[in-house]
Amino acid sequence: MDLDFPNRFKLHLRLHNDDVHTYDEVIDSLYQQRHRMFDNHSNPKNDGNAETDTAYGIVSTNDQAKDLTSHVDTDGQVIVRGYNTFEGAKAGFKRLKKYGLHCAVVSVPQ
Repeated sequence: MDLDFPNRFKLHLRLHNDDVHTYDEVIDSLYQQRHRMFDNHSNPKNDGNAETDTAYGIVSTNDQAKDLTSHVDTDGQVIVRGYNTFEGAKAGFKRLKKYGLHCAVVSVPQ
């Protein structure tokens, strides 16, 4: 059951740098290539509409995953994705935790 977050708030999945995981491990947690032909192209299973479907990652492209990984390494943290539902944020959080990464779901008043 998806629960909508109040309109004046937005949920964000924030990833923290732990200085333990490699670039490749972080990239793999964010984006999983379904098949070679989808590398650097939109992931068909993650079109941004299905917040809870994290089977192929949290972001749509390998390039996005690389950019976010570089950002978290440089700045110590990065907002990976915004969510409209608790269930979506929970799914993204579980995906990153499955890889042993440090993350948090935060809300920000709009």
